[in-house]
Amino acid sequence: MQNQAIKQTSRRQTPGPSFEIASRRTSGPLVSIAQVQGHLRLLRAFHNLRVIVEECKDRRIPAFAAQMDKESRWIWFITLAIDRFERWVKSLQFVPLEKFISKHFPPIDVWMIWHAYLLNPCWYEEDCERLLILQQLRLLNTSVVASINIGKLVRNQPSASRMATWHKQTGLFFDPFDAMEELTHKQMECPRCRTRVFVPFVNDNGTGYSEQQFSATCPLPGCRLKITKGNLAVAKFVRDLTESEDGSQNYMAGSLFFGNGKRDPRRAKEIKDQLTQSSQFCRKSRGSSDQRIARLDWENEIKENVGYSWPVLKDAITIALGDQPEAMMTKILSAYEDDGPFSINLISAVLRQGIFTKRIDELGWLRPGTFKEGDKLQLLEHALLRYHCFLDLTAASPNLMAVPTLDIDLIWHSHQLMGGRYGVDCDIYIGRRVDHPLATEESILSTALDDTCRAWQSRFHIPYMQCGCPAPDESVFEKLIRIFRQYTGTRTRLRASLHPDHLPATHPSLHNAVLDPDRGAFGSFGKPAHPQRDEKDLVRLSRPLGVRKKRSKKTDPGVSQQGEEGFVEEKMIMSGEPVPLSPAPPYVGYHGSDIRFMHAI
Repeated sequence: MQNQAIKQTSRRQTPGPSFEIASRRTSGPLVSIAQVQGHLRLLRAFHNLRVIVEECKDRRIPAFAAQMDKESRWIWFITLAIDRFERWVKSLQFVPLEKFISKHFPPIDVWMIWHAYLLNPCWYEEDCERLLILQQLRLLNTSVVASINIGKLVRNQPSASRMATWHKQTGLFFDPFDAMEELTHKQMECPRCRTRVFVPFVNDNGTGYSEQQFSATCPLPGCRLKITKGNLAVAKFVRDLTESEDGSQNYMAGSLFFGNGKRDPRRAKEIKDQLTQSSQFCRKSRGSSDQRIARLDWENEIKENVGYSWPVLKDAITIALGDQPEAMMTKILSAYEDDGPFSINLISAVLRQGIFTKRIDELGWLRPGTFKEGDKLQLLEHALLRYHCFLDLTAASPNLMAVPTLDIDLIWHSHQLMGGRYGVDCDIYIGRRVDHPLATEESILSTALDDTCRAWQSRFHIPYMQCGCPAPDESVFEKLIRIFRQYTGTRTRLRASLHPDHLPATHPSLHNAVLDPDRGAFGSFGKPAHPQRDEKDLVRLSRPLGVRKKRSKKTDPGVSQQGEEGFVEEKMIMSGEPVPLSPAPPYVGYHGSDIRFMHAI
């Protein structure tokens, strides 16, 4: 039965409508409605998992975890999931899709980590090329889409063979709640003597691996180094820097893709050469003739020179790369601020995706059966149309940092889950990778949203945000022109209007914003002590100002007016009635494959 489902999933259905992106026309949608529906089922499973952990709804949650506040408990759970993900990718072997689905598809917590990782496409693609432990996962990237199409797999009871394969590969129970009892310590290597050290994820004095003040002491009597996330990060950087002098290509994290989305291995090699040849990191003496021992000596030399201190190492890197663009240095440094083998902070990535999932749930899009009704399917159809417009806008404006709305971001995420296919599509239709940054400063994101609204209006002649909020920083004259067009219908000429339930989905998607602590006293997401506080601020900022004002009087009367303005302004009111919304999406002639962009008319 499952084999039949796989064959049906992979079988090509009737081609959908085609789209024009820049000067090229697609053969059909780059993302199918079925794939988006499968993605929504996954998001619902992730959301339910979070509720179970935060509300302590499973009796297998240990007593010490039950005593935590819900935010700390969720971060602890994510940390365990990342450890399980790391074990899984190290044990993977490439298998045909059918076997992968039936026996190797990971548990929901591990899939949640993989999902967040895939939604940082440039980092993910670079890591799959750089890191040996991801080579098998790289080969499985094309399988992800088929897995999403099946969808129901996340709701079904896993088969005995699937659970047995997982246990054989990782040594852990398949169910994440069963695994809690055995997954109590994190294995690591002392940055100085390389002794294997096992540290608790949580302990009584708050210095466990998953806790804010993590520290441990190397048990070797001759070492006794105080191990911290900082000196583990130093060891990670030095390991990458000194790796592979055998002529093979190894890049520093963050150096392969640049701001324009272009892959440039030649420049990445130049950056690594610049580091290894600098006075801060060059090898002072050859030492042993054994290449492995010589490399270990070089590593120790660098670590001793910087005193195992991340701030000192950071200064040395900045000096060594002094002639490189600041953005590039910042990107490389960001990849080495924790001890994980991966280039991004996966805890932060999962937390940010949780913000997006919560917003989609508030729209009602995660409820079972929402899109089984014919009229509700229009929500996804229109989101799909708007996403292809978003790609067209990105292709036409290479210097624009386009900020998606919630509906567009949902389709964008679904596309990114295709792994290698997403990169190929970007190269074909846009000419570069369109990245989905993990974290962007609020001020940059706010300006980028302004630019996106104006560029969309200019290209497609309709407002970008259909939620009833005017574009940010819109002048009085622009508001009057927009209102006039909405009443007269000029320059729209569209035959399809958004479903009423779709309108709130055109709020901007802000889950990757790093909030400025100087604006409205918001917390910074870069400070992991207050991840949930930032989540609440982001959710509030993405609501219409009129709604936020009513809520703030009840819950946060001290919030300043400046902080409340955020990215959106109050609704325009005429004669006591809201301004009517203009139709969307920005296409005309939507009859099967006959779709033309508004700007082509």
